[in-house]
Formats: sequence, structure tokens, C-alpha cells
Amino acid sequence: MITLRDFAVGAYSVVGVGLMAQGLRYLIAGQFMHYHADVIKERWSQLQPAEQRLMLGLLKGFGAGMFCLGVAVVFIALVPLRSDLAHGGLSPAPFFLAFVSIMYTAMLAHVTRFALLPGAAPIVVTITMCALCVAAAAASFAVIL
Repeated sequence: MITLRDFAVGAYSVVGVGLMAQGLRYLIAGQFMHYHADVIKERWSQLQPAEQRLMLGLLKGFGAGMFCLGVAVVFIALVPLRSDLAHGGLSPAPFFLAFVSIMYTAMLAHVTRFALLPGAAPIVVTITMCALCVAAAAASFAVIL
């Protein structure tokens, strides 16, 4: 039987690994994704070299931040959060993790809904990650209280 503590740690870890995977995808990208091309209605080969360089720089910078946040979410979930919830301590880990993960995924969901065409895969993935963060936060707070 899965406990609320295990659910919270697992859910945050899934989100963190998802952020790492998405970040890595953007870090190793050699061009923008098909859903980016759908928005600007131009293919990668149609962009000028300076535009390509700018787009890759933005994608890689975004990917670096997302990857690093994913590493932090996984680490905080597996070390301080799990320990805190197991021993009944009241460190800032549950609150910090809830705040950072929910705010980032909520803002990311807003931005992707604004920037991409309706139905683009990143929108669904990001909204799902945000919902998972809310559920993980609720579970961790239920353990604390």
C-alpha cells in the first residue's frame, strides 16, 4: 500500500525527471521543434543564420534552467522532503518544494498556452505536471498536519 509520503516523494520525482528530460531535449536540440515551426509558419531552413542562432540560444537557455530545476526537485523530494515527512520534522522543504514546483509549472503552462497553438503536446504535459505538483503538495501537507 502506498503512503501519502511515498506518493508525494514519487510524484515530485516524476515531475523532476520530466523537467530534466524536457530540459535535456532543448539543450541538445539542433533546431526548434515542429510545434515552434507551426506557430511562426516557417521551417528551420527558412530562417536566417542569426535567427537560428538566437532561437537555439533561447531554447538552450530555457532547457538549462528547466534541467537544473528538475535536478533540484528530484533532490529535494528524495532527500530533505522524504526525511522530513518520515520523521515528522517541520523543515521548509515541503513548503519550498510545493511553492517552486507549482509556480514554475503553472507559469510554464500559461506561457506554453500563450505561445503555442492549441493542442500542442507541451501544453498537455505541462498542465499534467502542474496537477501532479498540486497533488504531491496536498499529500505532503496532509502528512505534516
